[in-house]
Amino acid sequence: MSEIIDNRQQKIEIMKSLVRQLHQGSTEGKIQRQLETMLDEADYSDVFVMEVQLIEEGISPESIMELCDTHTRVLSKHLDLQETPETTPGHPIHTYIQENKELTLRTQKIRYFIDQVSKLEEGENALDQMHEIQSLLNELMDADKHYRSIENLLFPYFEKNNISGPPTVMWGKHDETRDYLKQTIQGLQETEQILAGEAQAYNLFAVSAAIESIDDMVYKEEKILFPTALDTLTEQEWYQIYLESPEIGNCLYIPEFEWVPEEGTLQQIDLTSTQTGRIQMPTGAFQLEELINVFSILPFDLTFVDKDDTVRYFSPGKNRVFDRTRTILGRKVQYCHPPKSVHIVNQILEDFKSGKEDQAKFWINMGPRTIYIVYYVLRDDKGEYLGTLEVTQDITGIREIEGERRLLEYD
Repeated sequence: MSEIIDNRQQKIEIMKSLVRQLHQGSTEGKIQRQLETMLDEADYSDVFVMEVQLIEEGISPESIMELCDTHTRVLSKHLDLQETPETTPGHPIHTYIQENKELTLRTQKIRYFIDQVSKLEEGENALDQMHEIQSLLNELMDADKHYRSIENLLFPYFEKNNISGPPTVMWGKHDETRDYLKQTIQGLQETEQILAGEAQAYNLFAVSAAIESIDDMVYKEEKILFPTALDTLTEQEWYQIYLESPEIGNCLYIPEFEWVPEEGTLQQIDLTSTQTGRIQMPTGAFQLEELINVFSILPFDLTFVDKDDTVRYFSPGKNRVFDRTRTILGRKVQYCHPPKSVHIVNQILEDFKSGKEDQAKFWINMGPRTIYIVYYVLRDDKGEYLGTLEVTQDITGIREIEGERRLLEYD
Protein backbone atom coordinates (compact mmCIF):
# COMPACT_ATOMS: atom_id res chain seq x y z
CA MET A 1 0.00 0.00 0.00
CA SER A 2 2.80 2.46 0.88
CA GLU A 3 4.35 1.87 -2.55
CA ILE A 4 1.05 2.81 -4.21
CA ILE A 5 0.78 5.96 -2.09
CA ASP A 6 4.38 6.91 -2.77
CA ASN A 7 3.94 6.30 -6.49
CA ARG A 8 0.82 8.47 -6.55
CA GLN A 9 2.59 11.29 -4.71
CA GLN A 10 5.50 11.08 -7.14
CA LYS A 11 3.06 11.62 -10.01
CA ILE A 12 1.48 14.55 -8.21
CA GLU A 13 4.92 16.09 -7.60
CA ILE A 14 5.69 15.92 -11.32
CA MET A 15 2.28 17.39 -12.17
CA LYS A 16 2.87 20.20 -9.69
CA SER A 17 6.20 20.94 -11.34
CA LEU A 18 4.51 21.14 -14.74
CA VAL A 19 1.76 23.45 -13.42
CA ARG A 20 4.42 25.69 -11.84
CA GLN A 21 5.98 25.95 -15.30
CA LEU A 22 2.58 27.06 -16.65
CA HIS A 23 2.53 29.61 -13.83
CA GLN A 24 5.92 30.87 -14.96
CA GLY A 25 4.76 31.23 -18.55
CA SER A 26 6.10 28.09 -20.21
CA THR A 27 4.64 27.07 -23.58
CA GLU A 28 1.27 25.45 -22.99
CA GLY A 29 1.51 22.90 -25.82
CA LYS A 30 4.71 21.34 -24.53
CA ILE A 31 3.44 21.21 -20.96
CA GLN A 32 0.17 19.68 -22.19
CA ARG A 33 1.94 16.75 -23.80
CA GLN A 34 3.91 16.09 -20.63
CA LEU A 35 0.80 16.34 -18.41
CA GLU A 36 -1.12 13.98 -20.66
CA THR A 37 1.65 11.43 -20.28
CA MET A 38 1.44 11.76 -16.48
CA LEU A 39 -2.35 11.49 -16.48
CA ASP A 40 -2.57 8.16 -18.25
CA GLU A 41 -3.12 6.53 -14.84
CA ALA A 42 -4.34 9.58 -12.89
CA ASP A 43 -7.88 10.74 -12.07
CA TYR A 44 -9.87 13.73 -10.76
CA SER A 45 -8.65 13.25 -7.19
CA ASP A 46 -5.03 13.72 -8.27
CA VAL A 47 -5.97 17.10 -9.78
CA PHE A 48 -7.66 18.11 -6.52
CA VAL A 49 -4.75 16.98 -4.33
CA MET A 50 -2.36 18.80 -6.65
CA GLU A 51 -4.22 22.10 -6.16
CA VAL A 52 -4.33 21.62 -2.38
CA GLN A 53 -0.60 21.01 -2.19
CA LEU A 54 0.28 23.91 -4.50
CA ILE A 55 -1.65 26.30 -2.25
CA GLU A 56 -0.05 24.81 0.86
CA GLU A 57 3.35 25.35 -0.74
CA GLY A 58 2.82 29.05 -1.27
CA ILE A 59 1.08 29.61 -4.60
CA SER A 60 -1.78 31.95 -3.72
CA PRO A 61 -5.41 30.95 -4.36
CA GLU A 62 -5.63 33.98 -6.67
CA SER A 63 -2.77 32.59 -8.78
CA ILE A 64 -4.34 29.14 -8.82
CA MET A 65 -7.60 30.80 -9.92
CA GLU A 66 -5.79 32.43 -12.84
CA LEU A 67 -4.28 29.05 -13.76
CA CYS A 68 -7.50 27.13 -13.18
CA ASP A 69 -8.87 27.55 -16.71
CA THR A 70 -5.48 26.81 -18.25
CA HIS A 71 -4.67 23.60 -16.45
CA THR A 72 -8.28 22.38 -16.72
CA ARG A 73 -8.05 22.91 -20.47
CA VAL A 74 -4.72 21.09 -20.55
CA LEU A 75 -6.18 18.18 -18.57
CA SER A 76 -9.51 18.11 -20.41
CA LYS A 77 -8.59 15.15 -22.62
CA HIS A 78 -8.37 12.99 -19.50
CA LEU A 79 -11.04 14.69 -17.44
CA ASP A 80 -13.48 14.09 -20.32
CA LEU A 81 -13.14 10.38 -19.57
CA GLN A 82 -14.45 10.91 -16.03
CA GLU A 83 -18.13 10.08 -15.87
CA THR A 84 -20.58 12.48 -14.24
CA PRO A 85 -21.25 10.98 -10.78
CA GLU A 86 -24.56 9.19 -10.39
CA THR A 87 -26.51 9.52 -7.15
CA THR A 88 -29.99 8.81 -5.85
CA PRO A 89 -32.64 11.39 -6.88
CA GLY A 90 -32.97 13.93 -4.08
CA HIS A 91 -29.32 13.62 -3.03
CA PRO A 92 -27.67 17.08 -3.08
CA ILE A 93 -25.25 16.06 -5.83
CA HIS A 94 -28.13 14.77 -7.96
CA THR A 95 -29.86 18.12 -7.46
CA TYR A 96 -26.70 20.08 -8.30
CA ILE A 97 -26.30 18.09 -11.51
CA GLN A 98 -29.95 18.68 -12.52
CA GLU A 99 -29.40 22.39 -11.92
CA ASN A 100 -26.32 22.24 -14.13
CA LYS A 101 -28.40 20.64 -16.88
CA GLU A 102 -30.83 23.54 -16.72
CA LEU A 103 -27.96 26.05 -16.85
CA THR A 104 -26.41 24.26 -19.82
CA LEU A 105 -29.75 24.15 -21.63
CA ARG A 106 -29.89 27.95 -21.45
CA THR A 107 -26.29 28.47 -22.59
CA GLN A 108 -27.09 26.26 -25.59
CA LYS A 109 -30.15 28.37 -26.42
CA ILE A 110 -28.06 31.53 -26.18
CA ARG A 111 -25.55 30.04 -28.62
CA TYR A 112 -28.43 29.40 -31.01
CA PHE A 113 -29.43 33.07 -30.95
CA ILE A 114 -25.80 34.17 -31.24
CA ASP A 115 -25.66 32.07 -34.41
CA GLN A 116 -28.86 33.69 -35.69
CA VAL A 117 -27.38 37.15 -35.14
CA SER A 118 -24.19 36.14 -36.95
CA LYS A 119 -26.23 35.38 -40.08
CA LEU A 120 -27.69 38.90 -40.26
CA GLU A 121 -26.26 41.65 -42.42
CA GLU A 122 -24.40 44.29 -40.38
CA GLY A 123 -27.05 46.93 -40.91
CA GLU A 124 -30.05 44.74 -40.04
CA ASN A 125 -31.96 45.16 -36.78
CA ALA A 126 -30.94 42.50 -34.20
CA LEU A 127 -33.06 43.76 -31.30
CA ASP A 128 -35.45 40.77 -31.21
CA GLN A 129 -32.63 38.23 -31.06
CA MET A 130 -30.76 40.24 -28.43
CA HIS A 131 -33.93 40.45 -26.31
CA GLU A 132 -34.10 36.65 -26.40
CA ILE A 133 -30.46 36.48 -25.29
CA GLN A 134 -31.13 38.99 -22.52
CA SER A 135 -34.08 36.96 -21.26
CA LEU A 136 -31.97 33.79 -21.12
CA LEU A 137 -29.14 35.63 -19.37
CA ASN A 138 -31.66 36.79 -16.76
CA GLU A 139 -32.57 33.15 -16.17
CA LEU A 140 -28.88 32.27 -15.83
CA MET A 141 -28.64 34.73 -12.93
CA ASP A 142 -30.37 31.97 -10.96
CA ALA A 143 -26.92 30.32 -10.96
CA ASP A 144 -26.22 32.55 -7.98
CA LYS A 145 -28.34 30.22 -5.80
CA HIS A 146 -26.45 27.20 -7.13
CA TYR A 147 -23.12 28.83 -6.26
CA ARG A 148 -24.31 30.06 -2.84
CA SER A 149 -25.48 26.57 -1.98
CA ILE A 150 -22.07 25.13 -2.84
CA GLU A 151 -20.26 27.94 -0.99
CA ASN A 152 -22.35 27.86 2.18
CA LEU A 153 -23.35 24.19 2.42
CA LEU A 154 -20.71 22.09 0.65
CA PHE A 155 -17.47 24.02 1.14
CA PRO A 156 -17.64 23.99 4.99
CA TYR A 157 -17.25 20.20 4.93
CA PHE A 158 -14.15 20.50 2.75
CA GLU A 159 -12.72 22.88 5.35
CA LYS A 160 -13.54 20.44 8.15
CA ASN A 161 -11.46 17.90 6.23
CA ASN A 162 -8.59 20.43 5.93
CA ILE A 163 -9.28 21.03 2.23
CA SER A 164 -9.79 24.79 2.10
CA GLY A 165 -7.65 25.84 -0.87
CA PRO A 166 -9.59 24.58 -3.93
CA PRO A 167 -12.97 25.78 -2.55
CA THR A 168 -11.42 29.23 -2.14
CA VAL A 169 -10.30 29.09 -5.77
CA MET A 170 -13.72 27.96 -6.95
CA TRP A 171 -15.50 30.67 -4.92
CA GLY A 172 -13.36 33.19 -6.77
CA LYS A 173 -14.45 31.66 -10.07
CA HIS A 174 -18.07 31.90 -8.92
CA ASP A 175 -17.61 35.63 -8.32
CA GLU A 176 -16.00 35.98 -11.73
CA THR A 177 -19.01 34.31 -13.38
CA ARG A 178 -21.47 36.46 -11.44
CA ASP A 179 -19.64 39.58 -12.57
CA TYR A 180 -19.67 38.46 -16.23
CA LEU A 181 -23.42 37.90 -16.08
CA LYS A 182 -24.23 41.17 -14.30
CA GLN A 183 -22.09 43.28 -16.62
CA THR A 184 -23.40 41.58 -19.76
CA ILE A 185 -27.04 42.00 -18.72
CA GLN A 186 -26.44 45.62 -17.74
CA GLY A 187 -25.04 46.34 -21.19
CA LEU A 188 -28.14 44.93 -22.83
CA GLN A 189 -30.51 46.78 -20.50
CA GLU A 190 -29.05 50.07 -21.67
CA THR A 191 -29.75 49.19 -25.31
CA GLU A 192 -32.97 50.37 -26.99
CA GLN A 193 -31.87 49.45 -30.49
CA ILE A 194 -28.97 47.48 -31.86
CA LEU A 195 -27.81 46.69 -35.36
CA ALA A 196 -26.43 43.27 -36.24
CA GLY A 197 -22.83 44.46 -36.52
CA GLU A 198 -22.88 45.87 -32.98
CA ALA A 199 -24.73 42.81 -31.68
CA GLN A 200 -22.18 40.45 -33.22
CA ALA A 201 -19.33 42.30 -31.53
CA TYR A 202 -21.16 42.36 -28.18
CA ASN A 203 -21.90 38.65 -28.42
CA LEU A 204 -18.27 37.89 -29.19
CA PHE A 205 -16.71 39.92 -26.38
CA ALA A 206 -19.39 39.87 -23.65
CA VAL A 207 -22.15 37.29 -24.06
CA SER A 208 -19.85 34.44 -25.12
CA ALA A 209 -17.51 35.09 -22.18
CA ALA A 210 -20.45 34.95 -19.75
CA ILE A 211 -21.90 31.67 -20.99
CA GLU A 212 -18.46 30.07 -21.36
CA SER A 213 -17.84 30.92 -17.72
CA ILE A 214 -21.09 29.12 -16.77
CA ASP A 215 -20.20 26.08 -18.86
CA ASP A 216 -16.66 25.96 -17.46
CA MET A 217 -18.03 25.91 -13.90
CA VAL A 218 -20.37 23.05 -14.81
CA TYR A 219 -17.40 21.12 -16.21
CA LYS A 220 -15.16 21.70 -13.18
CA GLU A 221 -17.94 20.75 -10.77
CA GLU A 222 -18.91 17.53 -12.47
CA LYS A 223 -15.42 16.35 -13.38
CA ILE A 224 -13.52 17.40 -10.23
CA LEU A 225 -15.54 18.97 -7.38
CA PHE A 226 -18.50 16.58 -7.13
CA PRO A 227 -16.53 13.31 -7.41
CA THR A 228 -14.12 14.60 -4.76
CA ALA A 229 -17.01 15.65 -2.52
CA LEU A 230 -18.61 12.20 -2.79
CA ASP A 231 -15.32 10.64 -1.70
CA THR A 232 -14.93 13.10 1.20
CA LEU A 233 -18.32 13.61 2.88
CA THR A 234 -20.26 11.09 4.96
CA GLU A 235 -23.89 10.23 4.34
CA GLN A 236 -24.82 12.11 7.49
CA GLU A 237 -23.04 15.23 6.23
CA TRP A 238 -24.85 14.97 2.90
CA TYR A 239 -28.12 14.71 4.79
CA GLN A 240 -27.31 17.89 6.71
CA ILE A 241 -26.73 19.65 3.37
CA TYR A 242 -30.03 18.23 2.13
CA LEU A 243 -31.87 19.60 5.18
CA GLU A 244 -30.29 23.04 4.87
CA SER A 245 -30.75 23.43 1.10
CA PRO A 246 -34.26 24.97 1.23
CA GLU A 247 -32.74 27.90 3.15
CA ILE A 248 -31.03 29.03 -0.06
CA GLY A 249 -33.34 27.54 -2.67
CA ASN A 250 -32.75 25.79 -5.97
CA CYS A 251 -31.50 26.98 -9.33
CA LEU A 252 -33.96 26.50 -12.21
CA TYR A 253 -34.89 23.05 -10.88
CA ILE A 254 -37.15 21.76 -8.09
CA PRO A 255 -36.17 18.34 -6.64
CA GLU A 256 -38.97 15.82 -7.20
CA PHE A 257 -37.93 13.33 -4.53
CA GLU A 258 -37.18 13.29 -0.82
CA TRP A 259 -33.88 11.75 0.16
CA VAL A 260 -32.81 9.86 3.28
CA PRO A 261 -29.26 8.50 3.65
CA GLU A 262 -28.85 4.74 3.82
CA GLU A 263 -27.22 5.00 7.25
CA GLY A 264 -30.32 6.70 8.73
CA THR A 265 -31.37 10.26 9.44
CA LEU A 266 -29.63 12.85 11.56
CA GLN A 267 -30.82 13.37 15.07
CA GLN A 268 -32.68 16.66 15.22
CA ILE A 269 -31.88 19.12 18.01
CA ASP A 270 -34.29 18.56 20.91
CA LEU A 271 -34.86 21.77 22.83
CA THR A 272 -37.43 20.39 25.25
CA SER A 273 -34.88 18.82 27.56
CA THR A 274 -33.26 22.22 28.16
CA GLN A 275 -36.41 24.24 28.62
CA THR A 276 -36.75 23.79 32.38
CA GLY A 277 -35.82 26.82 34.46
CA ARG A 278 -34.91 30.26 33.19
CA ILE A 279 -31.74 31.65 31.63
CA GLN A 280 -30.65 34.31 34.08
CA MET A 281 -29.08 37.53 32.80
CA PRO A 282 -28.11 40.76 34.59
CA THR A 283 -31.36 42.54 33.68
CA GLY A 284 -33.83 39.66 33.73
CA ALA A 285 -34.42 36.06 32.69
CA PHE A 286 -35.97 34.04 29.86
CA GLN A 287 -37.26 30.58 29.24
CA LEU A 288 -35.20 29.13 26.41
CA GLU A 289 -38.23 29.03 24.10
CA GLU A 290 -38.94 32.69 24.86
CA LEU A 291 -35.36 33.68 24.12
CA ILE A 292 -35.34 31.80 20.82
CA ASN A 293 -38.51 33.57 19.72
CA VAL A 294 -37.21 36.98 20.82
CA PHE A 295 -34.21 36.56 18.53
CA SER A 296 -36.37 35.27 15.69
CA ILE A 297 -38.63 38.36 15.74
CA LEU A 298 -35.90 41.02 15.77
CA PRO A 299 -36.08 43.34 12.71
CA PHE A 300 -32.40 42.75 11.99
CA ASP A 301 -30.01 39.84 11.61
CA LEU A 302 -27.36 38.99 14.22
CA THR A 303 -24.25 36.90 13.71
CA PHE A 304 -21.76 36.30 16.53
CA VAL A 305 -18.08 35.48 15.92
CA ASP A 306 -16.08 34.46 19.00
CA LYS A 307 -12.57 35.57 20.01
CA ASP A 308 -11.03 32.80 17.87
CA ASP A 309 -12.78 34.08 14.70
CA THR A 310 -15.24 31.15 14.77
CA VAL A 311 -18.92 31.67 13.93
CA ARG A 312 -20.96 30.58 16.97
CA TYR A 313 -24.46 31.95 16.45
CA PHE A 314 -26.85 33.61 14.02
CA SER A 315 -30.39 34.82 14.70
CA PRO A 316 -33.18 32.77 13.04
CA GLY A 317 -35.05 35.62 11.37
CA LYS A 318 -37.67 34.85 8.72
CA ASN A 319 -36.57 37.57 6.28
CA ARG A 320 -32.80 37.53 6.38
CA VAL A 321 -30.78 39.87 4.23
CA PHE A 322 -27.96 37.36 3.67
CA ASP A 323 -27.98 33.56 3.64
CA ARG A 324 -27.28 31.86 6.96
CA THR A 325 -27.22 28.08 7.37
CA ARG A 326 -26.21 25.96 10.36
CA THR A 327 -23.18 24.68 8.46
CA ILE A 328 -21.41 28.00 9.13
CA LEU A 329 -21.45 27.28 12.87
CA GLY A 330 -17.97 26.30 13.99
CA ARG A 331 -16.56 27.72 10.73
CA LYS A 332 -13.86 30.39 10.58
CA VAL A 333 -15.47 33.67 9.61
CA GLN A 334 -12.82 34.23 6.91
CA TYR A 335 -14.21 31.21 5.02
CA CYS A 336 -17.73 32.71 5.07
CA HIS A 337 -16.75 35.58 2.74
CA PRO A 338 -15.62 35.66 -0.89
CA PRO A 339 -11.81 35.81 -1.28
CA LYS A 340 -11.85 39.42 -2.51
CA SER A 341 -13.33 40.70 0.79
CA VAL A 342 -11.41 38.58 3.33
CA HIS A 343 -8.79 41.31 3.82
CA ILE A 344 -11.53 43.69 5.03
CA VAL A 345 -12.80 41.10 7.52
CA ASN A 346 -9.28 40.58 8.84
CA GLN A 347 -8.71 44.32 9.16
CA ILE A 348 -11.88 44.76 11.24
CA LEU A 349 -10.98 41.86 13.54
CA GLU A 350 -7.41 43.14 13.93
CA ASP A 351 -8.61 46.65 14.84
CA PHE A 352 -11.17 45.27 17.32
CA LYS A 353 -8.70 42.93 19.00
CA SER A 354 -6.06 45.65 19.33
CA GLY A 355 -8.57 48.06 20.88
CA LYS A 356 -8.10 50.53 18.05
CA GLU A 357 -11.79 50.51 17.02
CA ASP A 358 -15.17 49.49 18.48
CA GLN A 359 -17.45 49.68 15.43
CA ALA A 360 -17.31 49.33 11.67
CA LYS A 361 -20.28 50.60 9.63
CA PHE A 362 -21.23 49.91 6.02
CA TRP A 363 -24.27 50.57 3.86
CA ILE A 364 -24.86 49.07 0.44
CA ASN A 365 -27.56 49.01 -2.24
CA MET A 366 -29.11 45.65 -3.16
CA GLY A 367 -31.45 46.50 -6.01
CA PRO A 368 -34.04 48.92 -4.59
CA ARG A 369 -33.11 48.07 -0.98
CA THR A 370 -30.62 49.85 1.29
CA ILE A 371 -28.77 47.50 3.63
CA TYR A 372 -27.07 48.79 6.80
CA ILE A 373 -24.33 46.60 8.30
CA VAL A 374 -22.56 47.33 11.58
CA TYR A 375 -19.86 45.27 13.29
CA TYR A 376 -19.65 45.76 17.07
CA VAL A 377 -16.80 44.65 19.30
CA LEU A 378 -17.66 42.64 22.44
CA ARG A 379 -15.42 43.07 25.50
CA ASP A 380 -15.66 41.84 29.09
CA ASP A 381 -15.50 44.07 32.19
CA LYS A 382 -11.70 44.05 31.98
CA GLY A 383 -11.70 45.15 28.36
CA GLU A 384 -10.62 41.74 27.03
CA TYR A 385 -11.84 40.91 23.54
CA LEU A 386 -14.74 38.41 23.51
CA GLY A 387 -15.75 38.51 19.88
CA THR A 388 -17.60 40.46 17.19
CA LEU A 389 -21.32 40.92 16.57
CA GLU A 390 -22.54 41.62 13.04
CA VAL A 391 -25.90 43.43 12.82
CA THR A 392 -27.52 43.62 9.38
CA GLN A 393 -30.76 45.46 8.62
CA ASP A 394 -32.81 46.41 5.58
CA ILE A 395 -33.41 50.12 6.27
CA THR A 396 -35.22 50.94 3.04
CA GLY A 397 -38.54 51.53 4.80
CA ILE A 398 -36.93 53.44 7.66
CA ARG A 399 -35.30 55.89 5.25
CA GLU A 400 -38.69 56.61 3.70
CA ILE A 401 -40.36 57.63 7.00
CA GLU A 402 -41.58 61.22 7.11
CA GLY A 403 -43.62 63.20 9.62
CA GLU A 404 -45.09 61.40 12.66
CA ARG A 405 -47.44 58.52 13.48
CA ARG A 406 -49.05 59.02 16.88
CA LEU A 407 -52.27 57.03 16.33
CA LEU A 408 -52.61 53.27 16.18
CA GLU A 409 -52.38 52.10 12.58
CA TYR A 410 -51.46 48.58 11.45
CA ASP A 411 -49.39 48.10 8.32
